[in-house]
Amino acid sequence: MEYSALIKRLDPLIEEEVTIEINGIEFTGFAFICPYKIEVGECYPVSLGFTILDEFKIRKIQEEKKEIERIGLGYEYYIRGFLNEETVDAGIVFSDEDEYFSEYSELINNQVEIKVDRISIEFLR
Repeated sequence: MEYSALIKRLDPLIEEEVTIEINGIEFTGFAFICPYKIEVGECYPVSLGFTILDEFKIRKIQEEKKEIERIGLGYEYYIRGFLNEETVDAGIVFSDEDEYFSEYSELINNQVEIKVDRISIEFLR
């Protein structure tokens, strides 16, 4: 899904790190595709995904939550929302480009919590 993201912060040391705001939700992610120069205070079209470095962790939750919660000071997040076949809707829709969800068909159409190592941001043309 395509969103318009407001650039809130660019890290001076880690080139890929960018803090953005979409629909009032602010988070820090990694711009793994950025085909042009971006500037703080400007809006750009993006699509979102997530990166799992070790083990994919997902669990069903009872409460109907749509949120993105940062874990500590690092880049890990809990993404809580409604699981579809190829996306999770946490107020912002994240695509499952690596097809993790296909192994958890019993959780589709349920509220879930996913632990991700980082949020990936693709800046679109």
